[in-house]
Amino acid sequence: MKKRIICITIIVCCFCTAKAQSSVSDTISYNRAQIDTLDKQIINLIGQRMKAARAIGLYKMNHSIGVVQNKRFEKVLSDAIQQGRDNQLSEEFIRNLFNDVHKESIRQEEALKLK
Repeated sequence: MKKRIICITIIVCCFCTAKAQSSVSDTISYNRAQIDTLDKQIINLIGQRMKAARAIGLYKMNHSIGVVQNKRFEKVLSDAIQQGRDNQLSEEFIRNLFNDVHKESIRQEEALKLK
């Protein structure tokens, strides 16, 4: 009888452990799928942002306005840093991200001059 109880206990423990591991794996898979979807959305949003930057670039070109508008960028950056804080993102991360996005916007605007 003792052997049977021990055997049943071992089987139940193995089942529970396997189920817990499966649950963890399902959770990781679910969250990874969310990340994949969000990454695609981020790229699409940046693409839309660059489309808007190119439209602004055309306007600036047609009205003899310089590509870089420092006051505008500082406002955008300041707002982004605040929003980043609200979302538990470091200021350094937001600065790096927006500096890179700004550089790409400038590159896209300047590329219009070459056409």
